Amino acid sequence: MTAVTVTAPGRARDVLASEWIKLRSLRSTYLVLLFAAVAAMSIGYLVAHADATRWPTMSAAARAAFDPADDTFSGLGLAQLAFGALGALAISSEYTTGLIRTTFAAVPRRRAVIAAKAAVVGVVTLLAGELIAFATFFTGQWALSAQHLDVTLAHPGALRGVLAAGFYLAVTAWVGIGLGTVIRHTAGAITAMVGVVFLLPTVIGALPTPWDTTIGRFTLNQAAQQMIAQHPHAGYFSAGPSFLVVAAYAAVALAAAAVVITRRDA
Repeated sequence: MTAVTVTAPGRARDVLASEWIKLRSLRSTYLVLLFAAVAAMSIGYLVAHADATRWPTMSAAARAAFDPADDTFSGLGLAQLAFGALGALAISSEYTTGLIRTTFAAVPRRRAVIAAKAAVVGVVTLLAGELIAFATFFTGQWALSAQHLDVTLAHPGALRGVLAAGFYLAVTAWVGIGLGTVIRHTAGAITAMVGVVFLLPTVIGALPTPWDTTIGRFTLNQAAQQMIAQHPHAGYFSAGPSFLVVAAYAAVALAAAAVVITRRDA
């Protein structure tokens, strides 16, 4: 008999294929992405429409601060929470059902499992995030066109903001994977996601000046806002450094997942 040797690249393809089958087999994947798209587009449209309606009575200061590109992403909050839940479900659902034991039996190198999940979820959420971001932008500009406030992607900072919004959604999914691996419970991971994305910036924002901005610019939500906005707020990082802050959250979350998953029983 001739022994069959499985090469490392072949093994990696098998693990990636397995994680892809798991992700697309979950009905929650499609429901979460649909919810994110509807929430981002509908809220963005309503906010943009409201601003277009108020435009004739807006003060000069409000008009000067108006950002037609960033205005359309007002509904991104619910979308980012949905993407974070998707990332958490990618790992926590296996702990809930006990499938994680079968996964680790088939792939003893646990970090390879996390790497495959991060790659598959990352590709799916990045593509979906960018599609949602572009759709949200164009929907919002349609609402703003009633007062001729709409801009195109050629507007300074517009394309960068749209691409950043899609990237941010993928980052929240990666953070979700990290939290799901560490906590190993879907509800707990989503609760932690709410704390990181929404509660922490709110608490820091209540600090006295200048601590609110000095510390706040390192929070995930605030850094993402500066990455998307045409003009960063005073005291916060510009788009480039804010991008690094956002990316660091994904890197830290996945690194924590890689460490924890090898030190616990399934």
